[in-house]
Amino acid sequence: MENHEYYLAKPFQRLKEKIFQYRSMKKTGLLLAVLIVSFALMGLVVRHDVPDQRYIDLAKRYPQICHLPDGEATLIKENWLLTAAHVAIILQQDLKNGKVPQVSIDNQKLDAIRVVLHPDYELGKRFIANDIALIQIKGNATTIPVAKLYGQKDEEGAIITIVGRGDFGNGLSGPKKMDKVTRAATNRIDGVSDQWISFNFDAPESENTTELEGVSGPGDSGGPAFLDINGVRYIVGVSSHQMNNGKTSGVYGVTENYARVSTYKEWIEMIIK
Repeated sequence: MENHEYYLAKPFQRLKEKIFQYRSMKKTGLLLAVLIVSFALMGLVVRHDVPDQRYIDLAKRYPQICHLPDGEATLIKENWLLTAAHVAIILQQDLKNGKVPQVSIDNQKLDAIRVVLHPDYELGKRFIANDIALIQIKGNATTIPVAKLYGQKDEEGAIITIVGRGDFGNGLSGPKKMDKVTRAATNRIDGVSDQWISFNFDAPESENTTELEGVSGPGDSGGPAFLDINGVRYIVGVSSHQMNNGKTSGVYGVTENYARVSTYKEWIEMIIK
């Protein structure tokens, strides 16, 4: 599977500091004393011409979202969450240090007891690869319907819903503030590769824009891209990083990259079993 290059940007400080503490990488031995990027480290960044309440109301339809100390995750089984490796590695280090990190699901606090990074996860100064991980929680979240793993290879062109909370802003200003309000936005998958689904943040005048267009912002890493088909909710992607395309992070014209769940479906199911 290919590595993916990304552009450097101002990091989300606590995440950067945490990752700097975790110096070695399994299998590669790479040092993580590098500047963290515009992972989707930047809640959501949305259209400037749509009332914010519409994004807040849309998020209420997606209870599968799980909030981590430094990112997001998705409930895919009663006791398993799916997230990005560059987020999960922080929880993994906390567990190794004897701490018990907690996650928030439907306003309930649950303990994280195990973290499994993809074995080929890599992070370098100019690339990231296999940015996906699993978190096992203590007990079962049985009051929320889980999201199913998407396994088809037909994601291109699909309209997805992304969910998260963190720094909020719009396509003109980029991320500006963190209000801890969960929002959801939509977008159209513009391209796929082995590891990634990608979509652009299209301005309102673009023919490709969606009614509630948006992208991730600081604090949304690890969050889901959902696809609802015939009443079934699937997770098709996990928020990883952003390509700035020469622009400021989070403004119209940037490209989002989410880890492609269909590529990792067998690995995820193997770990859970």
